Amino acid sequence: MDEVDGAIVGLLEHDGRLTHHEIAAAVGLSRSAAATRVHRLLSSRQVVVRGVVHPAVLGRGALAHLGIVVAGRSAPIARTLAMRSDVAFLSLTSGAHGIVAELRARSMAEIDRAIGEVRGLPDVVGVDTLSYVEVIRDVIGPVGEVGVTIDDTDRRLLKALQDDGRASYVDLAAAVGLSAAGARRRVVRLVANNVVRVGAVVRHSGQDRQSALGLGIRLAGPAEPVIAAFRAMPAAIFVARVVGRCDVLATVRAFSAAQLVDVVDEIRGLPGVTAVESWVHLDVVKENYASGFPE
Repeated sequence: MDEVDGAIVGLLEHDGRLTHHEIAAAVGLSRSAAATRVHRLLSSRQVVVRGVVHPAVLGRGALAHLGIVVAGRSAPIARTLAMRSDVAFLSLTSGAHGIVAELRARSMAEIDRAIGEVRGLPDVVGVDTLSYVEVIRDVIGPVGEVGVTIDDTDRRLLKALQDDGRASYVDLAAAVGLSAAGARRRVVRLVANNVVRVGAVVRHSGQDRQSALGLGIRLAGPAEPVIAAFRAMPAAIFVARVVGRCDVLATVRAFSAAQLVDVVDEIRGLPGVTAVESWVHLDVVKENYASGFPE
């Protein structure tokens, strides 16, 4: 993936339904050249474009981040955890926790039961939990309050977007029994009201130049100034206010260790930041936010 590919992926992360013409204009290519690159990226399966539905719409409005301490090898435990439907994200990491995971459930009572089950796994010797208060930024999913009630047609449309975020309006219309114009109006409405976010998900491999770093940040005083700084930080792809051993949970990415050092130093220097815990995402085992709808 070269710099132009990286720029295209960045555009698709922001809006996975950009046309080839819009992508071409943004990166300085012809429409045909942009279309060829997009097709290559998607065909490789390294980049997929999906509609990610707001967890509250899916009946999974309770979120928690788990830092799992293991005795021995972490990969077998990760494989077991990856089979759980309430685990949306799972990564093997450096640092004190061999595994980090994001749980999504209907209630904090379900989160509590799930944590108990994780603690009971062989070779799991501890689970540190952060409960989400508010997701501020997510390069993958929608954030904020859901602004509209959905109906059965919306649900069918959302399922189609989960399968293929770049499906044409003609194809979406055929899947849900609408006109192309009607499908387009509904998609625009669902995106505008935080029901769904359509964007690219990059499936990183050990050959990627890009690195992701998880951060747990402790604060002295109010969180708002630090949150405002994160909003202006392009490297921050996930930011949430949390309750637990730290106050802000973030993920930052960069293309070199030097860039990561600069980003972390910038964060350490923010007024109100008292400590920064970090871990490298060595291998993302699961990243699946396309959970089904409650019956």
